[in-house]
Amino acid sequence: MSDVPTTRGLYGQRPSKSADAARRREFEETFAMSPMERVLLALELGEFSRVLEAPARSRLAGRGEKG
Repeated sequence: MSDVPTTRGLYGQRPSKSADAARRREFEETFAMSPMERVLLALELGEFSRVLEAPARSRLAGRGEKG
């Protein structure tokens, strides 16, 4: 058996140990949340993504393209 993980990161590289540790912590924190906390986090992330997309939409609208 090989010591190379079966899952690969972006472009096929092996994920770093620090990235694995951060991902594991994030899963543990999410798992520890109540269902209501998870819903609120999802709503917050959705709002954040809309804020990030807004400038791109306004640039596209200025050029007459649909966004």
